[in-house]
Amino acid sequence: MKNYKVIEIINNRALLIDYGTNDGAHHGDTLRIIDKGEPIIIDGIDYGTFDAIKDIVEVDIPYPKFSLCRKVLYKKENLLNPLASFERTMRTLQPMNVDEKEVSNRKIPQPSPIKNGDIAVLTNE
Repeated sequence: MKNYKVIEIINNRALLIDYGTNDGAHHGDTLRIIDKGEPIIIDGIDYGTFDAIKDIVEVDIPYPKFSLCRKVLYKKENLLNPLASFERTMRTLQPMNVDEKEVSNRKIPQPSPIKNGDIAVLTNE
């Protein structure tokens, strides 16, 4: 998987990534901006790196050598329901029934702010 990079931060709503139509970029493609993490090697198997995900952005306008990318939030509203603007989806994490002797307590990576030169990985999530 090829890594791309943030080449310019225009403002807090737009940035440029060196992923363009020459690389196959299309409007709507998504990329993760990451801090490369430590390798996860368990029982001699390399599972890749445990990266901190800084953000997920979408290609808004692709150009040959780069794309204008933005963070996009899609929201569904029922326009016929006057209370629709008050509807919200909440996400909570719940504990799982795990064997406490198997818990590794590995540190979960925390992302830093996005900077020029950060790695961007095509995900199309």
